[in-house]
This record gives sequence, structure tokens and C-alpha cells, in this order.
Amino acid sequence: MKNITPLRILLSTLLLGSQAFAYSPILRDFHSVRTAGMGDIRYTVGEYEENFFANPARSTDNPGFLLQLPKISLETSSGTISSIGNLLKSGNGLQAFQDSVGKPLSARVQFIPFAIHFKNFITEKWSLGLGAFLSAQTIPVISNSGAIDPNTLISAGPVINLSRRLMDEDRLSVGMNFRTEVRASSNSSKQFSIQDFLAGTNTADFVQGGSGMGFDFDLGSTFRPHWKNFGFEYQIAFAINNVLGGQYKNLGKPIKSWSSDPFVTKRSYNFGLSGRKKGLLGMDEVILALESTDIGNNTDGSFFRTLHMGAEADWSIFRIRGGLNQGYLTAGFGIDLYLFSLNLATYGEELGLNAGVKQDRRYALELSFKI
Repeated sequence: MKNITPLRILLSTLLLGSQAFAYSPILRDFHSVRTAGMGDIRYTVGEYEENFFANPARSTDNPGFLLQLPKISLETSSGTISSIGNLLKSGNGLQAFQDSVGKPLSARVQFIPFAIHFKNFITEKWSLGLGAFLSAQTIPVISNSGAIDPNTLISAGPVINLSRRLMDEDRLSVGMNFRTEVRASSNSSKQFSIQDFLAGTNTADFVQGGSGMGFDFDLGSTFRPHWKNFGFEYQIAFAINNVLGGQYKNLGKPIKSWSSDPFVTKRSYNFGLSGRKKGLLGMDEVILALESTDIGNNTDGSFFRTLHMGAEADWSIFRIRGGLNQGYLTAGFGIDLYLFSLNLATYGEELGLNAGVKQDRRYALELSFKI
């Protein structure tokens, strides 16, 4: 593209007319499609791999032994779908980019190649889980000035979970996760422009950001009081994730050309309350929960951005879910068979610092094979 000056003038004219918006997304190593449909409640209802990244003590409440074979989940957003559609049907690439300015764009690919969970490990007091994961999440931002921030995090590694039941009737559980991760993230200090992209400029230096390899751990607990209000069985949960600060660079840098530090998942404090009741409304079991999560990892965000509430109703092999995530409606559906499970969800994620500022409406699919 030889005559780039007219293109820059046109870009400035188009893009400066768009409203600016600064994203402040919460990046996570793992996101469960099941709990996404329930308002993203995780710490009082988590099962199996969900506990590797939330409340490690919840593994004592796993339904039983599980050998997790490949599990893959895919997420995208309505803004991403419409932007791809515009690019495919439009002959004007510039117009397609301009239409994406200010739109929430996001995508995630997540893979669990293998995991094994022992509800009773050696004795009935202990539970153990081992697994590995790969996650890639991107939330690109196109500003009104034409700058593109890739905002991408890739992480992978093994996880060990150990938990123990305590007190009479096993009412108290405590647990720990230990994770080793390799991380690579985009360059948050540099941004490339739409002009650079359309002109064919090498953008690798802008995308290549930080890398690191390190370890961190989580601590968690659950407690079942003797309350029986309205016939529910209640559980209180508290957990601290990434106790060491979530920098994941204490074992060095695996990608020398990505010399900066990777994105940090800051230490977070999480707590919640859930209730379970069998036979409610003709269902096998109904779960209700209210949680506050990511306290500490919600940089400069309001407390309302940490709030989640949701429900799950089980009937035979079917699961129906709903809730509120940061004030946005969520919904989900699942089928749980002996060797296979399928989960679908839609949820809204807040990209601003306060609930109600900018919703990213996302859609997620999960396929899981197990024994």
C-alpha cells in the first residue's frame, strides 16, 4: 500500500467520531461453562476441575471418583461474531474495522487433556486431584484513535489438589491447590494501529510481550452449618487464590524473545453461601448460591463487579441453570451422561470498572469425555 497518507486521514475522520472506552477486563486461567451459566458462582458449587482454579476444599464434595478424558471449551462474544461477519461480507476492510471500534471483542479456547480425581484418597478423610490445562484468552480493544491492544494471555501447566474433611460429620473441609504454569501474554505497553495493520507493517514486536514460568497456590475452606431453613442444606466457603501474587515468573522465562513479564493474576479473596435442596419443584436437586469473588484481582473496580448469584436444577441427566453475573443475566443447559457431558451457556461480563458500564455478551460450549 504505497499511498498511506490518505488512508490515515480517512481513518482519523472515521475513528475520532467514535466514543472512546477504556477496558479493564478480569483475566482468568480457567473458566467453567457450567458455572458461567449459573452467574459464575464457583466457590460454593464447584466440582472436579472447577476446584483447581477456585476453592480447593470443594473437592471433598465431588460426587465420586472421576477420570477426566479430553475436555474442550470454546467461548466467543456477540461483538466478535458480528465483526467477523462484517469482515467476511464487506469489500471494505477499513469500514469493517471502523464498525468494530467500541465493540466488546473476546474469545477463549480451553483444553483439559487429562485429570484424575479421588474423592477418598487413602482414607475417607482425604481427597486428591491431579490434572493439566491449556487456556488461551483474548480480549482485543480497538480504540477511537485506531490503536489496537491485543490483550491476550496463554497459560498451561499441571495442577495438584489436596483437601481434607474435619470435625464431626465432616462439616469442615480445608484444601490447597498447587499450580505450575508457563505463561505468555501480549505487550500491554505497546499498541499497533489499524494503519500499521492495513499497511502490512510487521506487528510481531507489538504482539510479543511477556513470558514466564512459575508456581503459585490456593487455599480454601468450606463449612456446613446445622441450619435447615426452608429445608435447605447450607454451605459457607472462603478461598484465597494465587497466594504468592500470581506473577508466575519465579522459575524463569521460557521464551527469551518475550522479555517482559507476563500478565499477573493478582491474589484474590473469595467467599460465598449456597443452599441445596432435594425434591424442590419436582427436581432431583436445586442449588442456590450467592458469592463475591475476585476481590483483589478486580483492579480499581467496584465491589458490585464482584457479585454473583445463580441456581442449578438437576433432573435425571439434564441440568438447567440461570443467574446474575456482575448484574448481567446468565443462562445455561447441560446433559450429563456416564461417558460424556455437554454444557452450553451465555453470560454477560463487565469490561468497565463498575457494573452496568459495558457488557460483553458471551456464548460458551463445552464437550467433555470421562470415565
